[in-house]
Amino acid sequence: MIIRLETLDDARLDVFARLTDVQLRSRLEPERAILIAESDKVAARALEAGLQPVSLLVGEKWLQPLSGLLNQVEVAAPGTPVFVLPPEELQRLTGFELTRGLLAAFRRPAPLTVAQAVEGARLVAVLENITNHTNVGAIFRSAAALGADAVLVSPACYDPFYRRAVRVSMGTVFQIPWARIPADGEGEDVQRPEGKRTERETMGEDGADGGRSRGGDCGTLFGTGGAGESGEDESSGRGGMGAKGSQSAEYESARKGGGGKATSGGDRVILAADGAPSVHRGATVRAGAATGVQQLQRLGFTVAAMALEEDSLQLSAPLLQRAPRVALVFGTEGAGLEPATIAACDATVCIPMFHGVDSLNVAASSAVGFYALKGRPGEALPCF
Repeated sequence: MIIRLETLDDARLDVFARLTDVQLRSRLEPERAILIAESDKVAARALEAGLQPVSLLVGEKWLQPLSGLLNQVEVAAPGTPVFVLPPEELQRLTGFELTRGLLAAFRRPAPLTVAQAVEGARLVAVLENITNHTNVGAIFRSAAALGADAVLVSPACYDPFYRRAVRVSMGTVFQIPWARIPADGEGEDVQRPEGKRTERETMGEDGADGGRSRGGDCGTLFGTGGAGESGEDESSGRGGMGAKGSQSAEYESARKGGGGKATSGGDRVILAADGAPSVHRGATVRAGAATGVQQLQRLGFTVAAMALEEDSLQLSAPLLQRAPRVALVFGTEGAGLEPATIAACDATVCIPMFHGVDSLNVAASSAVGFYALKGRPGEALPCF
């Protein structure tokens, strides 16, 4: 239903122009929670995934080029308002032209449990405390393109349905099942059966926690934004086993001192009152991905942490290549994976680095991991 408006200040456009992602998430009324899809391609993927459209904002010149999509919206939800603004009003929305003339509001789908998200999956990604929307979206795009079957995110990881993550993913967040790992003591039963020991614990014990140094990640500490939104250098995938000497003093301190305690600028990720992650100086991370790792193991997954450890394996290791179900755990720049998460995993895995390069961005390392493991024996690959 086409509705022409005169100004962006119209209250019916609050969802596009004035409400924040946290407000759209609507913790108090989850059945009314909304997400924003930018561009026709992203909106089309949301429709294909069965999401319910709420309203659209379209530029006048795009009405005809987008007529096919608008017809699909009308079929999916008859009477959905399609708001149209004059060009000068649209210019007040920064970057609107970059979205090919369309913003679409959809109801957020009901969240999945971990078990529901990984049902039938053979290759899963676990994201621990990744606090950059661009990286979250890019990992989902790699997961969809390279054949990963599901994604789990830790309690403090940024929301894959936030606007920027959806945009960067090109809508693949609607194609890949995902679930948020419950915090300790919440939700699903994630206890490891008594007496079960991980492959990593069996491989070598030299400490009370059943393993070696548990701190650090596969990256270094030179990220400009730490755990904040501006931190573009979150990485997981540092693999040069001979490159230890090039690590910063802060990185070595984090590894030797218990890990997970150092980030660029001293920022920490915690859960805000509405459950959304936020960055606070001097706070500590409440929950990592350890409970999710344990539940995946209960479901038959071999779980590997992308982390630089003395006994880290290559992605070609038989433990991973022969496993019927594999999950890769990716951490953030600086603090790295939580020690409890690394300890819970069956093994650690690294990507060899060359030419003095310290690390890969976490999205790039996820693509390497998905590509290396999707074609393992027993995995049918499409031909193009």
